Amino acid sequence: MDAVRDDGHCPQLENAVGWALYALEPAAERIVRTHLPACPECRQTVREIEQVGARLGESVDQHEPPPELRARLLAAIDQASPLTASPVVSIDTARRKRERRSRGLLAAAAAVVIVLGGVTTVLGVQVSRLTSQQQAQAAGESMVQSIVGSPSAARAVLTNAAGKPAAMLVTGPAGAVVFPLGLAANSPNQRYVAWGLGSSGPTALAAFDVPVGSAGPIVVDWPASADGLTRFAISLEPGRVAPAKPTNVIASGADA
Repeated sequence: MDAVRDDGHCPQLENAVGWALYALEPAAERIVRTHLPACPECRQTVREIEQVGARLGESVDQHEPPPELRARLLAAIDQASPLTASPVVSIDTARRKRERRSRGLLAAAAAVVIVLGGVTTVLGVQVSRLTSQQQAQAAGESMVQSIVGSPSAARAVLTNAAGKPAAMLVTGPAGAVVFPLGLAANSPNQRYVAWGLGSSGPTALAAFDVPVGSAGPIVVDWPASADGLTRFAISLEPGRVAPAKPTNVIASGADA
């Protein structure tokens, strides 16, 4: 194995990257081919780069590279054109120039792998996040249908002080759903609370948020203690915890 560099890595590490990217001169390829069986670090580097290439081939659509990156790559390729014979250029000088160009191409290729690897990671995270969101949305829609579609579901239209509908509360054996007909989105330091109005006074049943720009149904955790209640109210409370009594009642109503 070659002597270790000052940074602790094998001195053939860059050539191992070039080997995996098919970017080496024939002489360097022969050196790496002989070196790899005896160097675990370089073999691991080759495996990782090949794995990145495989993932890119499987998961990334083909697109034109950004104009700036394309221009840099084309410039690097142009600079790596074969040397023309010249009587005034020594063999050692020509070799050094070829090595410098090979290192330039290697650096450019490695940069592309790093950039595309980052793109693959970002795309993977986005796909995973989108899949989770879709699954959560599908589960929420299924829950709404099971509650609203139940033959024993009860519906209460809650109106504000002006008599206009502010929300509809649908309750059933599977839980409860709030339709925010006229409820504005609450701020992060506020929360809506659904109350049951019984003979012993108001009882906090469920807390929920109304997202910005959303008028869709909101599934809420509905306690068994709400069974038998027919009159309800909704308040907007400061903080994130339901108080003992409603602070600011927005709407109220009874089962139809």
